[in-house]
Amino acid sequence: MSANDDFFRSRKAAAVLKHGILKRYPVVFASKTGQGKRVVFLDGYAGRGEYEEEGEEGSPLLLSRCADTVRGFRSVLLFFVEKNPSHFANLQRVLEERGGSTRRILRQGDVADHLPEVLSVARQASLFAFLDPFGLALDFGLVRSGLLGRPSSPPTEVLLHFSVSAIARMGRAVQVARSRGSRLPPAEQKTADHLTRFLGDDWWQDHFARVNGDGDEETATEVALKVGAEYEKRLTAGTSYSAITMPVRPRPELSPKYVLMLFTRHTEGAWHFADALGQAGVDLEEARYKSQMSQDTLFGSLSFDRPAYVSSALPRVAQVVEQNIVQLLSESNPVQLAERVPEVYRGVLGQAWTRHARHAVKSLHRRGLIDHTGVGNFWKDPIRQL
Repeated sequence: MSANDDFFRSRKAAAVLKHGILKRYPVVFASKTGQGKRVVFLDGYAGRGEYEEEGEEGSPLLLSRCADTVRGFRSVLLFFVEKNPSHFANLQRVLEERGGSTRRILRQGDVADHLPEVLSVARQASLFAFLDPFGLALDFGLVRSGLLGRPSSPPTEVLLHFSVSAIARMGRAVQVARSRGSRLPPAEQKTADHLTRFLGDDWWQDHFARVNGDGDEETATEVALKVGAEYEKRLTAGTSYSAITMPVRPRPELSPKYVLMLFTRHTEGAWHFADALGQAGVDLEEARYKSQMSQDTLFGSLSFDRPAYVSSALPRVAQVVEQNIVQLLSESNPVQLAERVPEVYRGVLGQAWTRHARHAVKSLHRRGLIDHTGVGNFWKDPIRQL
């Protein structure tokens, strides 16, 4: 059994955040961008459609639910690609049984081979692409030229899973082999070529030069995170795109396993993605709570009081957002929050969402520090310091 097969047997804790986003954000994307035009949801590495042990919904079913949610007022086409033959067969069955009634196209093979068809059917459509490769099965050029290279209208957004653990493991292996001789063995050369194809060039090798040995996992992870930041910059360089990034950890004290990156041209897309991230963060806390309770006792309650959790965390999280807004206003007055999403949610991205930002703005207004009341779509408006 491959590691990929093992992943689809049960939903990993770190996947909860990703799936929490897929329950929410595509609905917003379709609602905001699909006026008068078709919307295409692409899942380029669709997998089995569900998790074998629990039967829980994977990304194809989550995107199908989003499409069904908006079908009364938006025209959505679902496009699923899966390379593994057994996973593809399972995907077909799951979507037939549980995939709803939205029109869909399924293709077996590599997403790069089917991208021309995707771009053809999405030529006059808004396109939301979810790329969640297992490891590094993705070409830099596919993202940079194929997707981010589309015309600015209709809109295109790409949600990408960047595997920190895979980059760290592979980069460390190449560096260790290189330190032992001037020529890489065939296996490590293949790994190096794979990394270069994924990252777009061999610039990553300079980053890994500080990794000294097989056991240097912590340093390799730190390097992989820096490689991810550089990868994001190289994808968006010379474009009108920016990225909202979220490192995802199995537990708060552990290193990130992957980084979610949303590439968008629009400030409102960034704002609503952060909103989905924050709400998905509560999903992750619930999953962690249930996992801990199931390990600690056979008799403990597995129920998670979501409203109570959100209410108890509200003052603490909103205070961080409030401090961030004050800092932004000290640097630029006025400020439009939707244009400064990473700064607004600095330190609490994945915990805070619009509710917390509204709470912060209202607090600042009550104290006579800003001119905006926090009513309405406050994130779109100029907010001035008084």
